[in-house]
Amino acid sequence: MSAKRRIAQALGRFNALHPADIDLGLDRIRALLKRLDDPHLRLPPIVHVAGTNGKGSSLAMLGAMAEAANLRAHIHTSPHLITINERYVIAGKPISDTALADLLEEVEAVNDGAAITQFELLTAATFLAFARTPADVALIEVGLGGEFDASNVLENPALCLITPIAHDHADYLGDAMDGIARAKAGIIKPGAPVYSAHQNDIARDVIEGTAGRARAPLRIVGEDIQVRCEDGRLIYEDDHQLLDLPLPRLVGEHQVENAGLAIAAALHLGWDHDAIARGLEAVHWPGRMQTLSRGPLAAMAHAKGAQIIVDGAHNPHAARALADTLIDLQRRDPRPLVLIIGLQNTKDALRFFEAFAALAPKAVTCVPVPDAPHPMNVDDMQNVAKAAGLRASTAPDFGSALQSTLRIEKEPRIIMSGSLYLVGAILAQNGV
Repeated sequence: MSAKRRIAQALGRFNALHPADIDLGLDRIRALLKRLDDPHLRLPPIVHVAGTNGKGSSLAMLGAMAEAANLRAHIHTSPHLITINERYVIAGKPISDTALADLLEEVEAVNDGAAITQFELLTAATFLAFARTPADVALIEVGLGGEFDASNVLENPALCLITPIAHDHADYLGDAMDGIARAKAGIIKPGAPVYSAHQNDIARDVIEGTAGRARAPLRIVGEDIQVRCEDGRLIYEDDHQLLDLPLPRLVGEHQVENAGLAIAAALHLGWDHDAIARGLEAVHWPGRMQTLSRGPLAAMAHAKGAQIIVDGAHNPHAARALADTLIDLQRRDPRPLVLIIGLQNTKDALRFFEAFAALAPKAVTCVPVPDAPHPMNVDDMQNVAKAAGLRASTAPDFGSALQSTLRIEKEPRIIMSGSLYLVGAILAQNGV
């Protein structure tokens, strides 16, 4: 049996172990880790990252900086776009299918049929792999929330990062901002330094209070740390230094703030300025304002003089960041703008679509999200988009929407967004 097939079968068996009733807590993951000899206690210095948006981008920049500094970095991110292997980088190298299959089967055997979530099993596998391979740093992204996320068994992180906090995952975290912020701030540990992005007032107060009670030093971008774009460069300033750096390769003003967090973390860890600069120039993070330049979908677009950009924005805060980036892009390089959007029904669809009203796109096409657990009905999506003041239609799939757009519009800029599941399906079909 191929390793890919073994991985798929293991994931299927993991789903069958899901508890009938989920109780928020860390007892299941702690029990499994104990049977695995507590690998989470044998990791290199840990950077633990929570927040609503920007976690993956900040970690991608940190990972690129580590590579530029010739450091070996373990990196755990979620969710993945195409294959689950994306979640595991071991000492700077992607995990192989065979190694991942072996790892999942080992964790499954030790769990011995106990009720547990798939994410808890995958997190245990992460810590086991990381503990077995020497590295200089472990960069670990929270899956959902923070306080009760499986990754929060980590006891002594070198530092914690909190990216911008906004409304998302209301089915798990609720709608109240103070509750969402408490969940995210739950990763803060006694004495461990905390670096936070600029936050709304409620989230900021929660983070400040949590850090104060934990006696964890807190520094906030926009207050203790200043980061800005100036003459095509990134200017970073804190109490100790003023750095003139290249802008991150990732596109968008919001990525400047994400870069500020990554730079602060790298400086805290003692990485040199040259490595930080080279990491910013080299960073790559698929599905975030990614222009398709190769592959069959890109070729189809190029033949019509069109441009395709895919972006994983899936909540109103991320949609506003995407819209701001597009406003700037449209000002510099005007084109007919078309949105192809697929959402899950757990998202605030009205506020998502309202973020794009100022762009006045020529058209919005609503499409189903392939393989999503909670896809939104396209007719409902269309009605919400119209309520937000947008011209909206539907298509049976993103491929049909793309073909129709290329047939009707002249040299358009096509934005495909709304869900990481949708972005993953697009990138998988494009093949590169």
